[in-house]
Amino acid sequence: MGYKLRPHDPASEVRKVVRQGIDNAIEALGAPVAERAEGIHQARKRFKELRALLRLVREPLGREFKRENQRLRDLGRALAESRDAAAMLECWDLLAERFPKPFAEEGLRKTRRRLRDRARRSETETSGIDERIVDATAELQSLCNRIETWTLDENGFELFAAGVKRTYADGCAELAKARLDLSDEQLHQWRKRVKDHWYQTRLLAPSWPTLMRLRGDTLKRLADMLGDDHDLAMMLQLMQRTPDLFGEPDQLARLEVMIAERRSELQSSALKTGGELYVDAPDALVARWRRYWSDAQR
Repeated sequence: MGYKLRPHDPASEVRKVVRQGIDNAIEALGAPVAERAEGIHQARKRFKELRALLRLVREPLGREFKRENQRLRDLGRALAESRDAAAMLECWDLLAERFPKPFAEEGLRKTRRRLRDRARRSETETSGIDERIVDATAELQSLCNRIETWTLDENGFELFAAGVKRTYADGCAELAKARLDLSDEQLHQWRKRVKDHWYQTRLLAPSWPTLMRLRGDTLKRLADMLGDDHDLAMMLQLMQRTPDLFGEPDQLARLEVMIAERRSELQSSALKTGGELYVDAPDALVARWRRYWSDAQR
């Protein structure tokens, strides 16, 4: 996300960034059929970024936050299935990078070809996708028209302070839960809060570019670790539903061992990185970011 909130007239900055996100999402949804899967993927990224921005101004938005957040959430869900098969192929290739020798064998190469064909079919066989793209574009245009009615009355960093605190505190809470419960669902919940904090860090980067960029880069690595782990969890579910897609039983057993090993690596690294990022109390992080913003204004 190249959008930034600069330390002047923050309410206008928020509206400007929302419009940019909407325009980019609409452009992505208009991709040619051959590029549709990637276009939808990019549009759904814009939806998540916009939701993170909404969480940044959740308190001043009041009731509008819930309505707008739900609309963007529903848009992403309506377009999700067209991306699943492509994501599985990407997940397979990342696993192959970690275990190049076994993945060079003919049996696993055949499995990749089946996953590739499945991804290609999904690009053309997704039922009703044209209608859903039209509906999503119309909803985004409607959102653009509603922006001027939003209540964003707080001045300076106070427009964002409560949103920064809540998002960061939620990430701390989800990390604490993940340390006790490494279930797929719990790690997924933590990942969502990490991505919100990452998007918000990038949005506020102009307040102190070097430090905020470093934090954003580390948050991105953490989100990628958790995302790769989640994709592997989805692959295991797909293996259980359609084992023939992945080959003979002995090959499935070998895959399960490699997936378990890779997930253990990812989860250990994520918990370590998360402990380094979520070390401050929420009030302390907000106070530091407020100082950054004030210094940037001066």
